[in-house]
Amino acid sequence: MGASTKDLGACQGHGSLATPHQILISWALMMQGGIQVNLNGERFSNEHGGYSEQAAKVLAQPEKMAWNLFDARIDESAQAFEDYRNALESGAVRRFASLEELAKDLKLPLDALQATFADMNQLAEQQTSDRFGRRFEPANLLKPPYYAIRVTGALFHTQGGLEVNRQARVLNTQGQALPNLFAAGGAARGVSGSNDSGYLSGNGLLSAVVLGAVAGKSAAELLRLKLSSAVLP
Repeated sequence: MGASTKDLGACQGHGSLATPHQILISWALMMQGGIQVNLNGERFSNEHGGYSEQAAKVLAQPEKMAWNLFDARIDESAQAFEDYRNALESGAVRRFASLEELAKDLKLPLDALQATFADMNQLAEQQTSDRFGRRFEPANLLKPPYYAIRVTGALFHTQGGLEVNRQARVLNTQGQALPNLFAAGGAARGVSGSNDSGYLSGNGLLSAVVLGAVAGKSAAELLRLKLSSAVLP
């Protein structure tokens, strides 16, 4: 039909999907002080960035996986989330009395893990940012017992689609509205931009609910205008 499409590379990813359990682990674990390390026992990103773009960063690690590391304080807080409770019940969450025990059981190099934790403690003490731009607060530093979840990166859904105007009418490649065709929700171009970094929680719902209402009102108005201009016998 010659419709225009935009931002087909836009998507919502998530850098914390428990594997092989396939359970979403809330990014709140990271925001409350948790970290992600790869199989070398090293951090590889700012865990306080967006969880959508974190998916690609996790997938770039050895074996396309990482370990979420956190402590009892965060574990207790996370139990407010149903997904996390499901992860607990499925055995995805593992508890360790010490860093040495964690390294041995997860087959991570202890010296690298100790260096990672020592670096966080030093950054918190000096109140400086790390090379990824993250700051560590002394009150949120991880303390034993430690908890771990094996995670990978995931693609949840795309955000691009048919280009529409302010009335939710689908445009052709010349920027003109196609007759009698509207789009909203997953069919329409979303508001997340051109890649994975523009996604914010609720962007998909915004396009579905708000743009859906706009499309409905616009379609009704178009029908009203057609009926009012029709020649009645």
